[in-house]
Order: sequence, then structure tokens, then C-alpha cells
Amino acid sequence: MKIMVANPNSNKELTDVLMASARRDIRYSSVELIPFTNPLGSKHIDSVFGDYQSVWSFVREILKEIDEVKPDAVVLAGFGNFGMFALKEALSIPVIPIAEASQMIAPMLGHRYSVLTVFNQNIPYQEDLTRLFGIESRLASVRGIEMNTDIVETTDTTKASLEYTVDKLIHEDGAEVVVLGGARFAPYAQMLSDKFNIPVIDPVAVSVKLAILFVESGLSQSKIRKFNQPPQPLVNYFVGKEGE
Repeated sequence: MKIMVANPNSNKELTDVLMASARRDIRYSSVELIPFTNPLGSKHIDSVFGDYQSVWSFVREILKEIDEVKPDAVVLAGFGNFGMFALKEALSIPVIPIAEASQMIAPMLGHRYSVLTVFNQNIPYQEDLTRLFGIESRLASVRGIEMNTDIVETTDTTKASLEYTVDKLIHEDGAEVVVLGGARFAPYAQMLSDKFNIPVIDPVAVSVKLAILFVESGLSQSKIRKFNQPPQPLVNYFVGKEGE
């Protein structure tokens, strides 16, 4: 079984962080995890503008890569939109966005959950995303922490900010579950869960396991109505395609 783990940022260091989460507790020797880094777009997607500037190359290059490696599922390992519905239309294999998967699982673990994102500016974006998924009634809050996105390794400063913010999510906002809204936070998931005695979801690790479940169960997105194949051949949608 091949699972592609796709980073929408053009940042290979971040891909390494994603892959460390993706490999966590994988007990199947038959599972091959294939990293993919967006070759163009933003190095750090930290806004709606960054999302829109990166998504066109992300979708297009994923389709090229899939033709070559032929994975059984794709995990979209950015905590945002990043063309998730477009890829669900274009592909018949399971497409698992980490923002969607983790927030669908969170309400199963507690009455209300919160999302912890990078930067306060991103809070409205994440709130809009939750409404798009149709589960905003279970969302307790979204809070952000300010951090240097050039630093992908764990630091004491980030750890302290996460602990401070998670405490507020629980005791001020009423969260019973916390979703870490970004790959940079994933290495802290177990530490935060142990400290506060609540489920803290690493969205990459959870989404990879969900992708494996979908493949093993023979499940993928429906191709009727919302995720039906686009009516034209995919190449017709590409501007400046080869040969023109």
C-alpha cells in the first residue's frame, strides 16, 4: 500500500517534520509513505493569500506525481483548504485532508473541541473552514500562537506558548479535545496530551492512519454530485499546458 503525504508548502524541512508524524506508530510493513513537497508557491503558507498562491501548483504537481508513483491514497498535509475539493473531484483514490479528518474525529472524543493554529490572523480562516465542514456547533474556539515559521524544530519558546494556550482552551473556552492546526505543532502532541490529560490530535498521524483504513476498507469519496469527475478532460483546465 502506498500513501502519498503531500506538503502544500514549498519547504522540504517541513516535509521532514510531516513525515516524522506520518510514520508515528505505523505498524504495517506493507505501508509505503511517499513524501511530496509543493515545488512552487509559498515557503510558509500563513494566510489565505498564501493558500491561493500555492494551491494551483500543489494540485497540478500532485496529479503529475500520482501518474508516476500510483499511490493508493493521498493525505493533504496542510491544515487548510489547499484544493482539497478539487483533488477529490479529480481523483478516484481516497483524498484525506488533515484539517478535515482531524476535525471530524475530534467530536467523537469529546463534546467540544478547539483548534490551535499559527498566528492570530489565521483564526477567521480556521473558523470558516470549520463551517465549511459543517461541524461548527462542536467547535469551542480557535486560538493562535505567534511563532517564527522559519524554525521547524522544537523549541522551549514554542513549547511554553503551546502549554499556555492549551490551558486557556481548556479552562476558558471549554475544550475537551485539542486539534493541533499545523504540522509544526505535531511533535508536541503527546507532551500536551500527557500534561493536560486530554486528547491532543496530531492531524498528520491521524490522517495517515485514516487513509490506511480507507484503502483497507475499499472506501473513497463518492463520484456522484459533489466529487464527480470534472466534465472536461483535466488537461483542458490547465493554462499554458505543454504544446501550446
